[in-house]
Amino acid sequence: MTQSQIQTLPPKTPARVKTRLHRRSGLTFSELSLGAARWGEAVGAAGEAEVRDVFEAAWEAGVRYYDTAPFYGSGLCEHRLGEQLRWKPRDSYLLSTKVGIDLDAHGTRVPIPSVYSQNLAFKPICDYSEAGIRNSFESSLHRMGITRADIAFMHGLSVCPNGLDCAMETGMPALMKLREEGLLRMVGVGANTPAIAMRILEGFDIDILLFAGGLSLVDHAGAQEVMAACRARDIAVLSASPFGNSAFYGEANAPLRARLAEICTRHGVSEGAAIIRFGLLQDCVVSVLWSTKTLHHVHSTLASYAETIPLAFWEDCVSGGLVAPWVLGG
Repeated sequence: MTQSQIQTLPPKTPARVKTRLHRRSGLTFSELSLGAARWGEAVGAAGEAEVRDVFEAAWEAGVRYYDTAPFYGSGLCEHRLGEQLRWKPRDSYLLSTKVGIDLDAHGTRVPIPSVYSQNLAFKPICDYSEAGIRNSFESSLHRMGITRADIAFMHGLSVCPNGLDCAMETGMPALMKLREEGLLRMVGVGANTPAIAMRILEGFDIDILLFAGGLSLVDHAGAQEVMAACRARDIAVLSASPFGNSAFYGEANAPLRARLAEICTRHGVSEGAAIIRFGLLQDCVVSVLWSTKTLHHVHSTLASYAETIPLAFWEDCVSGGLVAPWVLGG
C-alpha cells in the first residue's frame, strides 16, 4: 500500500488550511506544510509543470510554509521551489532550508550518494565546519533566488559519517551563530530518531524540531520523551513524513493496518485523515510536513486534512493498540 492507495473521503467543505501560532518565535505556521524533497523525482519539462501545479494547489488551499534542502536533487529542488516562491510577497509565507550537507561544483571532495532520480551536476558533501554551514546557507538562498529564509535545520545527521558528533562539535554552534546575527528567525534540527532528537535537545537551545517519521500514527513509540522536552521549552515541532514509514505497509504490519481500517470504518473516518491529523493532536506541533510531486496527492492530502475526527476515534485507536495512551494525555 502506498499513499495513493490510502482511503480518503471528499471534504464536506472546501479545504482551507488553518494556522498555529508558535508563541516563542511569534511565527504563524500553516497546519499543513509542503516539502520539496519529492520534487527531485519530477522529470524534465513535464516535471516542472507538475511541480508548478502542486505548488499552486497547495498555495490556493492556504499552505504557507515550505521546506527544502541542498541535498534534495543536488540543488534541483531549491531551484524549483524558488521559481514558485520568488513571485509571492516574501512576508506572506515561511521558508526553511537546511545545512550540513553542502554541494560541490568541482568534484574535488568526497561525495555522499544521492537518493534522487533527478539531480543537478553538483555533488552532495558533508560539511559541518563553521565555514561550511555558512556557505551552505548562503548558497541555498542563491539557488532559490530569495534573499532570506526564516528557518534553517541541521541536516544529514544519520546520513553523513559521524554526522551527529560533527554537528554537536562545530555545526550547531555555527548554526546558532547565524541566528545570533539576525540571519535566521529560528534554528532547528532534522531528526529521524528519538535518540538524535534528544541529544540535540540536551545540547542546544533550538527553536524547532523537524521530526521525520518519529511522530506519526505509524511510528511514535519513542516520541513521548521528545514531545515532553519540546513542550516544556516551547520548542515547535514539525510532524514530518506522516506517510513515510514504509515498514508500516509491509506484510508484517498487515494486522495493524486491518485494525486501523476497521476503526476508520466504524467512525466514518478515512485512513488518510487519521495519518495526516495524528501529529496535530500534540499542542507543540505547529505543522504536518509532507512532500509530493503529483497534483492528485495534494488533493487527497487536503481532503484528508479537511475531515473532522471525533475523540472517540482516537480513544478506540488507543484501546486497539494503534496509538499510545500518552498521545491523548493518558
